[in-house]
Amino acid sequence: MVKRLLLLLTILLCAGACTAQEDEKGTAFKLQEAAGHGQEASDRAKDELISMEEVISVRGIQYKDDIVMAMHVKQADRFRLKSVRKQAFDRVKALYPDAKIQISTDKKIYKELEDAEEEIKAKALDEKELQKKIKLIEKHLNS
Repeated sequence: MVKRLLLLLTILLCAGACTAQEDEKGTAFKLQEAAGHGQEASDRAKDELISMEEVISVRGIQYKDDIVMAMHVKQADRFRLKSVRKQAFDRVKALYPDAKIQISTDKKIYKELEDAEEEIKAKALDEKELQKKIKLIEKHLNS
């Protein structure tokens, strides 16, 4: 009985420590100053999403009226990802009612957007390549 209690206590302590480490609020990676590809809407959407209590960090890019965002959500809020995505979508849609907005909580999409942001910041993408990149990410989002 004592062994079970010690094991349970150890598991709870480890889970609590991991959650506390992951739940630190980050900042949104801004592209506006360095990009030169008209990323103002995605930067503003990042500000809106990072202000949500459930969101730890945000990545996102845009091409004309296509805005693709990915959020890293706190561990405790991952049980209700659908409602967090809906709330995030509604907040960004309120900012840009005419834009095509897609928001994901998928880690693969988050990584793809992170890589795309780095390429934009390094000015390694021209307009045509940016369009291809966002279409590819949208394809992965919908598959």
